[in-house]
Amino acid sequence: MDELKAPDCAETFMTLLQVITERYRALPCHSAQLKFLGLQRELVDDFRIRLTQVMKEESRCPLGVRYCAILNAVNYICTILGDWGDNVFFLQLQQAAVSLGEEAVLGGLGVMEVGRLASLEGSLFEGLLALLDRLKGDMMGRLLEWTMREITEKAKPYCQDRWLSLPSQHDQSTMSLSSSACPMMLCVRDRLLNLHQVLSLSLFQLAWQGLAERLDNFLYQDVILSNHFSDGGAAQLQFDMTRNLFPLFGHYCKRPENFFKHVKEACIILCLNVGSAILLRNLLKETEEDTRDWAGAGDPPPESALHELGVYCLASCDVLILLNLRASWPGQ
Repeated sequence: MDELKAPDCAETFMTLLQVITERYRALPCHSAQLKFLGLQRELVDDFRIRLTQVMKEESRCPLGVRYCAILNAVNYICTILGDWGDNVFFLQLQQAAVSLGEEAVLGGLGVMEVGRLASLEGSLFEGLLALLDRLKGDMMGRLLEWTMREITEKAKPYCQDRWLSLPSQHDQSTMSLSSSACPMMLCVRDRLLNLHQVLSLSLFQLAWQGLAERLDNFLYQDVILSNHFSDGGAAQLQFDMTRNLFPLFGHYCKRPENFFKHVKEACIILCLNVGSAILLRNLLKETEEDTRDWAGAGDPPPESALHELGVYCLASCDVLILLNLRASWPGQ
C-alpha cells in the first residue's frame, strides 16, 4: 500500500466506504444492500468532482507536490475500486442488481451493458473507473507536457550545436558529454528523481515511459532531422545519447534504449562507415525508383538490410533522409 503513496484524504475516504460496506454487508435483503451501494457510488463521484476542482486550482503547477498528490489519490481510488470489482461480495450484489432490475444501480445502462454485468464481464464500478481513468490520463498528460516544456527550453543550445563542424574522434575513451547538452541532461535527471519521489510506483512507470517517448520524438525531430552531421558530429551525438541520456532511464529498466527507438536507430545510420552508407543509399534509391521488382520476393531486400543493421522502427524513406544528413560522402 505504501507504493500507492495515497494522501490522507483519499485513504480516509476509502476507509469510510469500507466501513459502510462492513455495516451493510450483514443486511439480509439484497435490495437494501444495493441502496447502500448506490450511496457509495454517489460518494465516489462527488469525491471525484471535488478532486477535479482542486486539480484545476493546482494545474498552474503540475510538477508541484499537491498536484501529484491529487494524481496519487485518483490512482489509489482506481486501484481500490478495481479490487472491489473482483470481490465476491460485490459480484453477488452485481448479479442481484441484474436479477432485480435495480434502477438505482442499473439506471441509464443499455441492454449490452446490463448483459455484460449479468455475465460478470463488467463491474458495478465500471462507469466510475472510466471517469477516474480519464481524469488520471488528463493529469498525467498535463504533467508530462510541462516537464517536456522545461526540458525543451534547456535543450535549445543542444539543438543549435555545430554538428557539421565537429572533428572526428577515433578514441571514444577520450570523449565527453557535449557542454550544450549538460542543462538538458541535468533537467531530465532532476525531473525523473522528483517524479520518482512524489508519484506512486505505477504512476511513475507511466510517467518515465511517457517522458521517454516524448523525448525520443523531440530529439529526433529537433536535433537530428534539423541538422547535418560530420563524422565527428554523428559520433558525438551517439556518445551523448548512449553514454549519457539512456543511462538516466537505465535506473528504471534494463534496456532504456528500447524506449528511444528513433534516436537509437538514427544514430546507427549516421554512424555507418562510408562504404556501408553508400551501399545502403544505392539499395534504397533503387528500391524507391522501382518497388515492383521486389514484389512477391518474401522479405524485401531493403528491410532485410536495415534489420541486419538493427534498424526496425524507421522506414526506408526515413533512412534515406538520414543518409542525406551525413556530410561525409566521397567527392563532396
